[in-house]
Amino acid sequence: MDLLPLLFTTALVAYVLALGSVDLARTIIRVVSLFAAAACLVAWGIAMLSYGDWGQPVIDEFYATAYIHRRLDYELGGLVLVLGGLVPICFALFELWRLKATRPSL
Repeated sequence: MDLLPLLFTTALVAYVLALGSVDLARTIIRVVSLFAAAACLVAWGIAMLSYGDWGQPVIDEFYATAYIHRRLDYELGGLVLVLGGLVPICFALFELWRLKATRPSL
């Protein structure tokens, strides 16, 4: 769980770097990056919702989740993070739809 922030930021950087082209390889990189970012957000949200059981080390080690905890508390912050994981998933599904629309042979 210590690598979760690194995975999240790497996924977002890979997504931004792959925005320059619409070829198949970069589209796959964008989709995988978005799903990885969504998985990180959902993992942080679930960790915040179960802070008392096993989520405390995950939340306390990353400053952004600790900030969300201070502002919104555990339950609301966890729900915001889990629902925030839907945003990258929607973008990934849009990328897949766009890939299918531009390449009907796939």
